[in-house]
Amino acid sequence: MATFNIIKATQEGYKYIWDSRLLILKLGAMPVMVKFISYAVIIMLGLESNILRQGLVLFPAYLLEGYLVCALLRYAIYSHESQIQPPGAEAYQYYKQRALDIQAGAIIYTLLKLIAAFAVGLLLNFVDPEQAEKAAGPASFENFFLMMICLYLALWGFRLIWIYIPTTLGFSSLNYLKKVRGMSFSFHILSVWIMCILPLTIFMLLCSDILRAMTGHSADLPSQVYIFAMLGVQSVLETVMAVLSSIGIGFGIYAILSNKVDQKGNWT
Repeated sequence: MATFNIIKATQEGYKYIWDSRLLILKLGAMPVMVKFISYAVIIMLGLESNILRQGLVLFPAYLLEGYLVCALLRYAIYSHESQIQPPGAEAYQYYKQRALDIQAGAIIYTLLKLIAAFAVGLLLNFVDPEQAEKAAGPASFENFFLMMICLYLALWGFRLIWIYIPTTLGFSSLNYLKKVRGMSFSFHILSVWIMCILPLTIFMLLCSDILRAMTGHSADLPSQVYIFAMLGVQSVLETVMAVLSSIGIGFGIYAILSNKVDQKGNWT
């Protein structure tokens, strides 16, 4: 059964984010700027309800964010790689392979983002609102059973979202899927993910309320200052969430794939 220490993995993620905040600020400036511009283009083109086209517009932002996430993930797990290394054939081959691992992880990260946008876009396009409203009526055993199956599949498939992590760390994706077959692993990474994004989500909502009060934004009288200010906040916090959750879950995945946890999930 693939388990790891949830609290320790989360702590390692927060610790790295705080200790490397200046590095993250420097490396993350360009991905955040590109994401902000992409969101602004979506607003100006009126694509807020078109998820499929949003994914295409956000493609450059996803790619840059993927490189940022995978590079920081690699530095966090293999801390020695962030230091200057002596030249030599062996070092050259090692860091050449590291670059390939980061590139592969970034590509998988980007593809997963695009697949998610494509899947959500298709779902919204094919679901009839009237039929959805009827389906939301009195529950039956069949609907409940179907909902439970979908929930189970979603929980099990949650591990697939993070398949770029073992690739970035130089592990086989097939070996990763073999190691994490147990359902408990999904609950472990889901717990780390929630603990990573929940504080930032609350902070985003707080920023929204403050900016709404300052600009007088409402549904009837929208404020462009509020809209673009929130795009900036969203771009920054989404990037931090991606980095933080990837590193936190990355520590757990690395502990499992490198056999550094015992049967109780504790680091050895």
